[in-house]
Amino acid sequence: MLSNGKKALIGRRLSLTMLLACLGLSVQAQPLQALPDVLVHAAKACHVDPQAVTLSVVPLKDLRVPEDRPMPQVEPLIAVNADRHVSPASTAKLVTTLAGLERLGANWRWKTYFYADERPDEKGRVSQLYLKGGGDPTLVVEKFALLVDRMAQLGVRHIEGDLVIDRSFFDLPEGDPSAFDGRGSRPYNQLPDAAVVGYRNLSFEFVPDIKAKKARIVAMPPLAGMDVPTSIPLSKGVCGDWKESIGYSLKQTKDGRLVVSFNGKLPKACGPKTFNVISLEADEFLERLFRGYWEKDGRTWTGHVRRGEVPQEATMIAGHTSDALSDVTVLVNKWSNNLIARHIYLSLGALKERDDEDAPLRIKMDDAREVLAKWLTEKGVPLSDIYIENGSGLSRVSHVTARAMTQLLAAGWVSPRMPEYMSSLPISGVDGTMRKRKEALGRAHLKTGYLADVRSIGGYIYAQNGERYAIFASVHGERNMPGGIRFLNRVIEWTYEQKPQK
Repeated sequence: MLSNGKKALIGRRLSLTMLLACLGLSVQAQPLQALPDVLVHAAKACHVDPQAVTLSVVPLKDLRVPEDRPMPQVEPLIAVNADRHVSPASTAKLVTTLAGLERLGANWRWKTYFYADERPDEKGRVSQLYLKGGGDPTLVVEKFALLVDRMAQLGVRHIEGDLVIDRSFFDLPEGDPSAFDGRGSRPYNQLPDAAVVGYRNLSFEFVPDIKAKKARIVAMPPLAGMDVPTSIPLSKGVCGDWKESIGYSLKQTKDGRLVVSFNGKLPKACGPKTFNVISLEADEFLERLFRGYWEKDGRTWTGHVRRGEVPQEATMIAGHTSDALSDVTVLVNKWSNNLIARHIYLSLGALKERDDEDAPLRIKMDDAREVLAKWLTEKGVPLSDIYIENGSGLSRVSHVTARAMTQLLAAGWVSPRMPEYMSSLPISGVDGTMRKRKEALGRAHLKTGYLADVRSIGGYIYAQNGERYAIFASVHGERNMPGGIRFLNRVIEWTYEQKPQK
């Protein structure tokens, strides 16, 4: 016979079980709070301090979210240092892209327009031209060239004033691209620009010609007034730090021309290589790019690029619409594109409620943060546990916890946007930043993170037991970096090798 006290205790446990079942959560044992022996041994072999590891793994089996209710808290299989605030590095993009897909929508598109003070006259003349940036980070130079030609085919032949660049869609203070790591000329460090074209990137492809003992140079984009050598000598020896060995420089002559020089050599052991660099300020890049595409077939332009805003009475001449966000998200997660991530993050600010809905959008960073914070709350994530400064992961103040990240990933699993979200993530051993990592080959969709003192992964693993898991893991501290990736690979394997749950 059971005592009345034991009967009451059993009743309370049954009530809790029923409540969890109603929320769509299975009743599980307490999660592991320490690394299992196999991962302790892996940490030792990789010279990683277990105290520098954060880890959370969440089973996704039978996870449901009742309609019109907040995302319930999910119970992890393992939670090691899971409530410690750590830098996410590029796994911050997991937050940015899911928020973008859910809030902006999979079909969100950015738009770019050319305007003029009035329609071109019978000779194709306009007195002033405007470029209104709509925040499209994917407007590559090839698409820009098509937009320029489209404007010409719609009647514009002669521009007798300046090209005014309107960047007001993003209302941001001037920033320093070198602030993060001192490498402001690297494309990954570029700051948001509502009228960016071609990532403002100069690209030089080196194609070795072994017989001729030189590498031929293919330069993109074609900028007006820029001289580029046709080749660079090849040298013997290992590839090594080939970017330093080529001796790149860019100088401006007294008459305003740009001269690109490669004063070094390319080691022939490197094979074909592409060198990308940011060397020009935004306005100069756009002026030379536009002039290079415009001044042909008798078309003329007598002005220069300057900053300003499009007058309300201006006439739209030609426009370009970006690909859908569902397609753009692939570039962010598979290839870790920082600029696109920053633009998605900022574009969330377009959804903030405004006093004057008819006024032109001028998105501030705080607008985006406010929209993101509200969305995180709906996902059951404490605001203290995920803070994303700019959307990209290039930040010294962004922080997450492993528990909060797997909570978010679980929310992504039951999201209507799950197919687009998961398909944007790198597949282990197949593509993106996971293409060289063979653990759980073809069965893990994982975003990677990499900073000087951080290695991280986050995403989904389809284990050999037939179940899926959301995972976030990271290793921190410069002393742990040499073996950090190898250890995280072992974490992937451990998750993949899970036994069937009882």
